[in-house]
Amino acid sequence: MDPHPRRRRNLGDALLLTLAIVLFFADVLFLGKAFFIRDLTRYYYPTKKIVREVILGGEFPYWNRHYLAGQPMAANPEYEVFYPPQWLVLLPSYDLGFRLHIILHLVVAAIGMYALLRSMALRRESAIFGGLVFGGGGVLVSMVNLLPILFVIAWCPLIFLFARRAMLRPNLRDAAIAAGLLGLQALAGEPTSLLQTWFLIGSYSFYRAWHDRKEGRRAVIAPIAVALAMGIAGGLAAAAQLLPAAAHVAESARARPFDYGLVTAWSMPWARPLELIVPHLFGHIHEKGTWYWASGLYPNTGSPFIFSFYGGILAAAMLAGSLAVRPRGGRFVLLLCAFSALLALGGNTPLFRFLYDQGVATSVRYPEKWAFIGLFTLMIWSAVMFDRMIRGDRRLIDAALGFTGAIMIVSLAIALFSLSDAFVPTFRELWGIGNARSAAWMAAMSARDWWVFTGRCGIAVLLLWGARRAAGSPSPAWFGAVVVFVIADLAPIGFDVVPRKGDRFFTPPPIAGALDPRKEQYRIFPEADWYGSTDVAKKYFGTGDAVYWVVRNGLYPQTPATWGFSMALERDYDKTALLPTVDLTDAMWKTRDGGKADWQRTFMAMSNAWYRTEYRSFEEERKRVGSATRTMRAVDFVKGPEFPRYYLADQLERIDGGDDFVRLLLEKEWSPRAAFVHFDPFIPAAGRVLEWAETANTARIEVEAEGKSFLVMSVTPDRHWRVTLDGVPIEAEITNLGFQGVIVPPGRHMVRMVYRNDLVRASTGLSVLMFLLIGGAAWRGRRVIIDDPSPHWPPVEGAEPKPDPDDVEKHEEGVADDADARVGGIVPVDGNLGDRKTRPVREDDQLDVVGEPVDDR
Repeated sequence: MDPHPRRRRNLGDALLLTLAIVLFFADVLFLGKAFFIRDLTRYYYPTKKIVREVILGGEFPYWNRHYLAGQPMAANPEYEVFYPPQWLVLLPSYDLGFRLHIILHLVVAAIGMYALLRSMALRRESAIFGGLVFGGGGVLVSMVNLLPILFVIAWCPLIFLFARRAMLRPNLRDAAIAAGLLGLQALAGEPTSLLQTWFLIGSYSFYRAWHDRKEGRRAVIAPIAVALAMGIAGGLAAAAQLLPAAAHVAESARARPFDYGLVTAWSMPWARPLELIVPHLFGHIHEKGTWYWASGLYPNTGSPFIFSFYGGILAAAMLAGSLAVRPRGGRFVLLLCAFSALLALGGNTPLFRFLYDQGVATSVRYPEKWAFIGLFTLMIWSAVMFDRMIRGDRRLIDAALGFTGAIMIVSLAIALFSLSDAFVPTFRELWGIGNARSAAWMAAMSARDWWVFTGRCGIAVLLLWGARRAAGSPSPAWFGAVVVFVIADLAPIGFDVVPRKGDRFFTPPPIAGALDPRKEQYRIFPEADWYGSTDVAKKYFGTGDAVYWVVRNGLYPQTPATWGFSMALERDYDKTALLPTVDLTDAMWKTRDGGKADWQRTFMAMSNAWYRTEYRSFEEERKRVGSATRTMRAVDFVKGPEFPRYYLADQLERIDGGDDFVRLLLEKEWSPRAAFVHFDPFIPAAGRVLEWAETANTARIEVEAEGKSFLVMSVTPDRHWRVTLDGVPIEAEITNLGFQGVIVPPGRHMVRMVYRNDLVRASTGLSVLMFLLIGGAAWRGRRVIIDDPSPHWPPVEGAEPKPDPDDVEKHEEGVADDADARVGGIVPVDGNLGDRKTRPVREDDQLDVVGEPVDDR
């Protein structure tokens, strides 16, 4: 007989979940398709390629010289420099590594949810169901285009597995593993998702303390103390990212309050939770373009931040059914969901205005992010209810059946109405769509969606009816049908919110080969910004499925870095630019708005920009390409003078801040080599830069001056730059608001610049030490078990407890599956997956619906 039946079953289930995720993304893994939507094209694909090239070039990725004339990289969590799964991008094939490091997190999420649910004493079928809903559902898959959030939330189930066990029965091993996973998660650095993780852990610790308050002070203090200790240890383990990131915030755009409109952009509309039930209620986001007919619900963005809330119609039915049975723990779930929704609603309630006015929410964007607390809780809750259903709870099944049947009738009625002539006008009026042709297209898509959803509901009704007839003993064939249906139900969501393009999309566009091949010597000023509000910009970005080809063909920011080009003066999309860069770009737009005729030339001269972009006539370009809109080139690259990156200034002028800088630029014409400084100026002597060379974190400039001169270095200033003159350290001066320079004495000299963030070095050492300590504790820690005081919910009404077939199978030592033990069987002493220590089951052993473990007293 197999000595490890439970482990083999769990491994088989994990393989099933992995295969399901692979099936969802088989075209990406095996057929040459590429993720591209939203931030993937313009941010994550190029930034991770920069990280790869710096590391393979033999340097530590401290500094990104390709964006905004240079910006910190290791200190900015957007780059995830310290996050181990990202190191897959170092594989020989960058494209393969990039795709793998995304899909890996979906697998981790699905298997992690399975393991969490098994640790909560749910049956294998319920854990598989929960793993599919979380790993393949709309919430997680939507985060594929927002990688830092994906990297954080994918680890939540595994974190809660060990954190919950450590709080229920305090022990060093589980607490250490949870702390290590918290540290790994925090290395991804996305602050809002981290806060939500910590909030959920903290909330559960207080729930345990309140739940066990009658057991004495120890039972109250223990879960809170364990949660606090895990959080501190995990935070210290992630010090390599968290400490430099905190310092970077104080030196970047986030040190200043955002506009309230930016803070509340992507606030969740009140109607959005309905998408938990109906997948395409509000529209589609896919390769053919964003057909989001509910764009009026997002007035500032036109589409949601989280593309889909849908977790499957069966999951929605389980949530509806729970309202009828009102199981223990429901109020806790309701409180978490209410709190999450209140924050996610953002500007749609007075709360965010109050928080903003109090200075609490001045640098946090996009409130819809906060929906994850509630959505994650509901996904767990749906799996718990699924478990209750297959154990034979007639009230829950009947409620789920009634709900699904009612939804099917409503869906069928709408589908039938779509056959009438009144559907399109009604649809157009309901969603406020001005363009008649677009309204007709969207109405046709919506009509198809309602027919498909009616079919979904019909199959769900049949499956629920099968569960009712099984009376707590569903057959393997029934559960196989459930798995196939859930996969079929969720797979189209993945293709909708994570569309794909052929891998040719990330090959160099034609314009890349037309620019000056000396690309390491100059920068591009992308004046024709893709967030522009001009009429021509709106036309180009209203081209449906061609819009991402417009971005790619025109080398829009920050895509040029993909092919080795550098930029200056572009917009700071992720709001992490250093303050000197923020001040420089603000001054540039003020100078433009002030009416200076040659403002582009002035700032291009300061910034080493040889090219600027300007829009081509949309009408002429459309006529040129005809129906081949994917070949449109929206911008021309206008070549200017070859302004140098390092030069000796021919004029110095003192300024007292950005407004003074703008005033002087507007008052008179200046030499392209003029330098604006914050010290008393002198008349610089003539000279020249003989040669210069750069690496990722260094620069070497050889100069020759006839007298006292000033060397302008068009590289963003930061306190971590070390500058030496002939080997002697010197202080660099802020120059032209956003750059730096040094005074050079007469003669021939060598100026060296080295970027090294000592805080990164020190905090990395702290992280390594903490992970070693955590690993040692997890490896050597002995379990210290205390009694679990939790009560248990009554047996399922209307059905006698029936043994799980998994529990009947025992190996030679008499060990059964710990998650589903029943009267006459055995259960583990500490409720841990994979633990072999057991005791006989007592008649009072039952499962708590909030996942409380078997009582071991």
